[in-house]
Amino acid sequence: MKSSLALKVSWLLAFFSVLLWLSLMAKPLRAEEPSVGESIAEKTQPEKAEPPEAPAGFGFGIDRERLGLIADFEACFILSDLKGSDLLWGGSLDGVIVPNYRINDNNVLMLMYEGTYYKKRDFYSEDVYLYSDVEGPIERTEHQRHSLTPMLRMDFGSRSRYSITPSFFYTKTLNKDIESSNWSGGLYNYDDIGVGLDWKLKGPGSGEADSNLRLGAQYYKRRYPNYESLLDTAMGIGTEKDEKDYHGVIGRVGYERIKESGFLWSADYSLLFKMLDDKKVVDAYGVLTSEEQRDYVHSLDLRFSYVLVDLLGELELGLDLRGGLNRSNQNYYDYMGTDDPADYVFTYNFYNYNSYRICPNISFTFASCPMTFTLAYLYGKTDYTQRLAKFSDGAYKDEKQYETLRGVDIGLTYVLTEQWSLLARFEHVTARSNNDYEKVYQYDYEVTNYSIGASFRY
Repeated sequence: MKSSLALKVSWLLAFFSVLLWLSLMAKPLRAEEPSVGESIAEKTQPEKAEPPEAPAGFGFGIDRERLGLIADFEACFILSDLKGSDLLWGGSLDGVIVPNYRINDNNVLMLMYEGTYYKKRDFYSEDVYLYSDVEGPIERTEHQRHSLTPMLRMDFGSRSRYSITPSFFYTKTLNKDIESSNWSGGLYNYDDIGVGLDWKLKGPGSGEADSNLRLGAQYYKRRYPNYESLLDTAMGIGTEKDEKDYHGVIGRVGYERIKESGFLWSADYSLLFKMLDDKKVVDAYGVLTSEEQRDYVHSLDLRFSYVLVDLLGELELGLDLRGGLNRSNQNYYDYMGTDDPADYVFTYNFYNYNSYRICPNISFTFASCPMTFTLAYLYGKTDYTQRLAKFSDGAYKDEKQYETLRGVDIGLTYVLTEQWSLLARFEHVTARSNNDYEKVYQYDYEVTNYSIGASFRY
């Protein structure tokens, strides 16, 4: 046991030591680093990244002023440890590539590809980014996500303060669940296809601060190719066969205050309206009605930070807050595995929940060397408003179900050049719930990930 623990941490400590040694030997480099706090917290907006600014000057030998390229890659080796399971050696690869063509001074045509792959211990629900219609988490060992988004950003107004960006996107996710050995077997694999429209106002604020106001809307169709309802599987009559598939409409509004030092903040609100294609609402007698399931998922993100620059370096203190709630008209009728109607249990608004997350974080960039240290702590809780927790044998408790998530994220980044950086990261996540029934889903788990790697930006 002691030797296993030493194996898991010794190589990470060695890498930190190498980075520290390099920092003492190297001259300071000036580079812009991302703020801490995003790494441990999950995204709220799942399918749509904000249209990037598109610089001119990447030429390919043809009209160098019109062609451009943005590229950002990160690759890591990962040692993943799930408590009670064997160690898993894996890795991750994340990339964003945005070739662009500047039509004129105000219009830029872009094609954005976003890709993610990782192999590590992980738990997920049907949507890794939005908590909607959550049944429960299942374990997976590998995941990949690919998204392709052509878009046209059109700037207008005085000093190009306004921009509007129509877009089209296609997204595909693949998972290797612990029960499956191939990519096509992931229970919650899904495909998205849709359109979006983003509007942005860049306006000067008071003093040295700038402000950005963002509005956005999306419409998309999501399909789960591997998910078939238990009712259709049991009876083979095509009833609710594609019960997870839905059409979604997302509206977003965001505002941020930007400056080099002092107090910064941002706020983002989103509303997702889900229209399920083939899912009927069940009544108090266990009968499917003609009414179709409809969900409303609200999310609010607030981010606050204070940046202090002195002779020692740049210190950033941050606090990320997230609140969310889901309101659904779907109920749940539990037959409890018996033929006695007296044992059946009906739950009204089974999927309704309220959730929140708190993530204090800190980062420090040294003035004497090109290195940034980050530390973040996460606490989150989801409370179901109607759903009761269960004992391990499936019997119901007299208390509402809740789930908690705690996490610690420690990172170290060493800048080699303006494009290349070395990375090291430690992440520990603990999930707990008062629901002890884990025949299908796993609510209690503890995962630790150690990773080292490099990033490249162009």
